[in-house]
Amino acid sequence: MSGFLPGKFEAREAEAIGMHEALSWLKNFPVFPIILEMDSLHVFNALCDTVVYSNGFGTIIADCRDLAHYLGDVSFSFVRRSAITASRTVARVEGFMSGAELNIMDETVDADHISDLPTFIIHHIMSFLSPKDVVRTGILSTTWRKFQTSFPVLDFDQNNFLVKSRVKRVLPFNLEDMMSRKNFCKSLRKFIRFVDASLHRFCELGFPMQKLRISVSLLEVKESSPLFDKWVELAMENGVKELDFEVITDKNSVNALPQTIFSAKLLTSLKLFGCKLEQPSHCANLQSLKKLSLDEVYVNDQMVQSLVRECRVLEDLSFFYCFGLKRLRISEAHKLKSLILRFTYQELESVEIAVPSLQQLELSFSRVPRLLDVAECPHLRKLVLFLPHFNDQEFHPLISKFPLLEDLSIISLETLERIMISSNRLMHLEVYNCSGLNRINVDAPNLVSFDFEDNPIPIVSTNAPCPLNVLFSNFGDIDTHWYLNLMEFIGAFNQIGELHLSLNYKQVLFNIDEFRSCHPSLPLQVESLSLFMESFSLYMDVVPSEYEILLDGLFWIFYPKNLCLSPENWRYRPFVMWFYDHLRNISTNCCNGRQIKCWRHYLKGINIESFDPLQESSEGDLWLRLDWCFPVLNE
Repeated sequence: MSGFLPGKFEAREAEAIGMHEALSWLKNFPVFPIILEMDSLHVFNALCDTVVYSNGFGTIIADCRDLAHYLGDVSFSFVRRSAITASRTVARVEGFMSGAELNIMDETVDADHISDLPTFIIHHIMSFLSPKDVVRTGILSTTWRKFQTSFPVLDFDQNNFLVKSRVKRVLPFNLEDMMSRKNFCKSLRKFIRFVDASLHRFCELGFPMQKLRISVSLLEVKESSPLFDKWVELAMENGVKELDFEVITDKNSVNALPQTIFSAKLLTSLKLFGCKLEQPSHCANLQSLKKLSLDEVYVNDQMVQSLVRECRVLEDLSFFYCFGLKRLRISEAHKLKSLILRFTYQELESVEIAVPSLQQLELSFSRVPRLLDVAECPHLRKLVLFLPHFNDQEFHPLISKFPLLEDLSIISLETLERIMISSNRLMHLEVYNCSGLNRINVDAPNLVSFDFEDNPIPIVSTNAPCPLNVLFSNFGDIDTHWYLNLMEFIGAFNQIGELHLSLNYKQVLFNIDEFRSCHPSLPLQVESLSLFMESFSLYMDVVPSEYEILLDGLFWIFYPKNLCLSPENWRYRPFVMWFYDHLRNISTNCCNGRQIKCWRHYLKGINIESFDPLQESSEGDLWLRLDWCFPVLNE
């Protein structure tokens, strides 16, 4: 809103005037659909109902309704004030005008000062806002409208353009269904016109372009391909530094990028999705390119080698589920630091990586290529492996090639049986979902973090000072042997940070006397225990004695300082309620004459941090802080 409005206004009148000014301004920009968001519930309700208000506020509302009807496809949305913090903050400084004052209920907003800053500083401030918030700044004043128009970061996402109540978010797997929807096709045409007009308007200003991102979904590429080529060429002509181009189509119709993209001397980052890269007729001249990301892109072996060779300052290279590659070789990349390879299709026969400068590497294959050679990466510091069929004979020789390794992630190596690691440099270790693992030996005295999730309970030998964060999922009956294995695993570590147990079983077969005879010592101290109940009482009606057996088994293994009990379904809420009542009414009439008593004798205090026993929703998590008193045992 710009200009000067004399007089004194109530808050709802001022909000209504702002909405009126926004609608008036939108008449100059025929882009649809239009969604106007506001944090004034009074104005929102007045706009949506049909009541005629016989006062000044009603007159403004009536004008707003007429303007909305004139514009056509306009809808109103109420949002909480926290959702528009960015625009509200700028508006408070801007004063809803340029160089003037507006009195609202005796509150005076000083004249605008932020607009006096240099344009490049304003643009830098706007770069921290989301695309939606950037658009919102344009309604503050004519000054901010100019800042928005000249903002060198252009982000066009078709998903944000759609009316969410009418059309769902576009996803590749349901693209044909989406294209059959009349509303979607109509919105697509408007989106394309909007992008085309916005790009030309920006280019006419003569400003250099910092970033261009376009995300669009199409079924027929041929009709729009010339237009896409023109958009890319406009960006190249305006010296774009970051280009992110995403075209979601079916796999039988792929958009080939224009040859001019290989001559973008100023381009520093290139992200492509759903496109095709064809061999250029001349040498690529991407002399400033530092980051290249190809996602579901069709590209051949020769094209990759040419790009890597010609992009002499390339530091970050990623392949996500690309097509057309058979023998991938990455070499002659003298400044490459990070490489990500994720493939699911079966055509990839060999992968050879010879990059001495490489520091981070991710290898993710649904089927490991027949040849996997990464020997010539002596300075590698971070390695991520997602190789379901990688066995012990392949795993250990591979990691032995990286003496400087500091960060190792082992994910879904389903045939791996043993992990044997000895390193003074290793600082971070993650082991996830290795279903065949039965033994782990880690000698890493400088380890800072160790995460161990969704694996079997293995035999452990470790020399690692850091606390362990662990998640175990159990399927089947829980017997004394399972409890003993869990306690042996936990006892192998100096510290346990966070322990998560996800229990999916039919019954608990824990025998206290058997456990005491096998392990007579006190339970271990654990900082945090989270217990997720997934199938308790699913197969049978459980009596409270079953609950008590489960609790006895857990507290004979460890004493947690913090405990979270989280039922995954409302059917398991009876266990939560029993747990809640049981801990508040503990009886210690047991363990007479025993040196090591059960947990009831050592639990001295309970602080219930979060739980509402009257709440019947499935989100009835029970959060407790437990105070234990540990005895000194006579040897």
